[in-house]
Amino acid sequence: MSAEEWFERCDGILARIRTTQLESIRRAAELIAEAGSRGAGVHFYDTGHCSREAIHRAGGLCMLKHLQFSFAVESEAGPKRTKEVSQRQADSRTGSDEELARIAVQRSGLAPGDVLLVSSVSGKAAVVVEVARAAQGLGAKVVAITNVTYSSAVDSMHSSGRRLCEVADVVIDNCGVIGDAVLNVEGVGTGVAPSSGAAFCYIIWAVAAEAVAQMRTRGLYPHVYRSVNLPDGEQFNRRAEAEYRETGV
Repeated sequence: MSAEEWFERCDGILARIRTTQLESIRRAAELIAEAGSRGAGVHFYDTGHCSREAIHRAGGLCMLKHLQFSFAVESEAGPKRTKEVSQRQADSRTGSDEELARIAVQRSGLAPGDVLLVSSVSGKAAVVVEVARAAQGLGAKVVAITNVTYSSAVDSMHSSGRRLCEVADVVIDNCGVIGDAVLNVEGVGTGVAPSSGAAFCYIIWAVAAEAVAQMRTRGLYPHVYRSVNLPDGEQFNRRAEAEYRETGV
């Protein structure tokens, strides 16, 4: 019965997205279409759940580019300094995450008039909030794909106390539950089967489809990837990428 219950819960969530989030999806698509009309960039940042879903996919927009960054330090504390070092790392984490996010955005390809889509289920992480704020500081518009109910139930890790849904220019709610997992199975002790992945796919491709439609009404011809498994897929995509670099759409 669990598979059927999962289908039923997902059906309900996707139905809520369709009936309550369509206006936000259209607003996000309008920002993308406007960016395309001016040759501006469109970027995507995700904290890991669906980081590759929207990038270089058949039917996806060539203009949507991945924003990625990382910072790693390899160092081991002395045997009598572990507790001291661990406490220092914990005390500095929020500030360093925010600083890293600011530096990453400053060094990224983001520019005034660009659009940044940010996906985070809870929207509480300091780095996610700061990426959005830093992008806005550069003059970009931020579209959040997040779980507003979940986010409202948790404390922000950002120094401002704000969550992603509280800073974005456009918020698209994935309509999930607190904790993301939607099924309760006796004896397991925690929820099973998160809905955010299915919801993200439903939302991001709705945004892409609407953006293409809106760009066509503006007389633009957005470049879209073709499946590389088709006989002419790779050739088509090379040409689409080259033409995108010339036209900006």
